[in-house]
Amino acid sequence: MGSNSNVPRLNRGLARYETDHFAILGVPLTADSKGIRRGYLQAAKALHPDRFVGDPEGAERANILFAKLVNPANEVLTKERERGEYETVLKMRIKRLLETPPPDLWPSGEAVKGLAEHPHWQEEYVRRVEKLAKEQYSSMETLLEKTEQLSELNLAYLLLKAGYQGIPTPSPSRTTVGGIPASPIVAPPSRPPVQPVPTPPPAPKLSPAETRFIQALDMIERKQYRDAVQYLNFAISAEPNVARYYLHRGIAHLKQGNAGMAKADFMQASRLEPANAELMAEVRRWMQQVTTQQPVPVPKDSVPPTRVASRQTSQAQKVVPPPRKEDNGGFLSRLFGRKK
Repeated sequence: MGSNSNVPRLNRGLARYETDHFAILGVPLTADSKGIRRGYLQAAKALHPDRFVGDPEGAERANILFAKLVNPANEVLTKERERGEYETVLKMRIKRLLETPPPDLWPSGEAVKGLAEHPHWQEEYVRRVEKLAKEQYSSMETLLEKTEQLSELNLAYLLLKAGYQGIPTPSPSRTTVGGIPASPIVAPPSRPPVQPVPTPPPAPKLSPAETRFIQALDMIERKQYRDAVQYLNFAISAEPNVARYYLHRGIAHLKQGNAGMAKADFMQASRLEPANAELMAEVRRWMQQVTTQQPVPVPKDSVPPTRVASRQTSQAQKVVPPPRKEDNGGFLSRLFGRKK
């Protein structure tokens, strides 16, 4: 977590795949603005320099934690747009994980045990987060461990919400959260035994360009083509040799009636990955839409020449979504296609 070598790294739970701003502030994923504010104030108070008088090393560490983790988390979660984009990234990350889930995807920490079998797991999740959050910043020695437990709870919540089915069979004994017994659980349905498997390396986190690309795809889905172009401009600026960035920017241009700019992007995509059969099929499909746009014939004796030209231009810019031969995974397939 973080690029600074002095910043502690979280390796469990949601933080294993994406920065977990919610765990850093000790709030559940469902927290409202007041909850976010409470979490930030709790962390700020615990890391205040006045608490480390006579302990310069502790004060320096607290300053790094506040500057590198707490402040950025607060900046993201207190701004509606930034929080929406961040939650979109988390949503897409979970979808991607569920496409090919690693065998140890479900967290194994004590904080998560029994959560999936609880009849009211969403309320239980919030209760466990709030319990851990009270202890999170009480000690610098246990801060990392408590934050990782919170991040495991966050990952479990997102997986359960997405319908994840690969949860290992729990032990019949009651579990504890921070030394406090969890609520009674309901006997789970029988599942096949889980075979031990080697722990794979953590999945790589998304690059800034890939993050913007995912956000742009979400905007295209919501028909926000102008914003999508801006995000794809950023992605292309950061990684100029990724064909699918050009393909989807071309689609966004075409949807806005900018056929010339769309054609240029489609051509660039085909030049970058001419051997990618799936991508080339998409390029040809959209290029056909560009090249088949023809002016509508209008009787010249009924309409003045200037009006004829105007009507032709209007018809040429009208974009009709081309027919899809087959979806092949649709949005996610296009999203996670091969990257050069």
